[in-house]
Amino acid sequence: MKKMLLSLLTYMMVLTSVAWAQDAIYFYKQGLESSLANQRIGYFTKALELNPNLVEAYEKRAFHYYYQRRYDKAIQDYTKVIELKPDGSEAYRMRGSAHLKKEELQLAIDNLNRAIELDPRAASAYGFRAEAYRLSGMATEAVRDSTEAIGLRGDERTTATAYRTRAKALLELGREEESDADFNKSVELDPRYVLIRYLASTSSLEGVRRMGLMGIIAICFVGIFQLTMRAPQKGRHH
Repeated sequence: MKKMLLSLLTYMMVLTSVAWAQDAIYFYKQGLESSLANQRIGYFTKALELNPNLVEAYEKRAFHYYYQRRYDKAIQDYTKVIELKPDGSEAYRMRGSAHLKKEELQLAIDNLNRAIELDPRAASAYGFRAEAYRLSGMATEAVRDSTEAIGLRGDERTTATAYRTRAKALLELGREEESDADFNKSVELDPRYVLIRYLASTSSLEGVRRMGLMGIIAICFVGIFQLTMRAPQKGRHH
């Protein structure tokens, strides 16, 4: 009788566990299908309450935390991803980037080192590490990593950011002509993003002096783009 009760109890526990797992997947899928970031976070959180080992939910929630600039929460979730999936480069890369955003430079470098060990062709990991090195006063290392990121031919924004980082590092090393060439190349690849961020980090007069023809064209482009953008229609969802 005891064996029968024990078997029945075990069976019921298995069924309950399976049901919870199914519910977790349901909420995870709801998160994927939601259009609002906060709704997605809510669904992923519910999924994780039901299944604390659902690594995909941590990955998705961390991603949204990161782009909401909630870097501490993103770091917590990426740490959990690493615990559950220690051989994945992406979690180290993103956790390193989050530490970089918080100016925790050594932690950023440590995480990006590991990301590159796991995926030596991750262009953005080299780009992030280059910026961490530059901010740490290691301009030569920043040039090296930026050059590596450029050579790996990632997406245009990653490459543009690498040129921008290298331009700053070269300027710090006194190599002004090379710096100007890199800055102009970054503007060619991504004029709006790079121009705004670059000018924010330097005095406006110095920025205008150094930007050259491509920078002036980019300013015109940004101005025209902003003037011609239509205001969003009421009730329209993007």
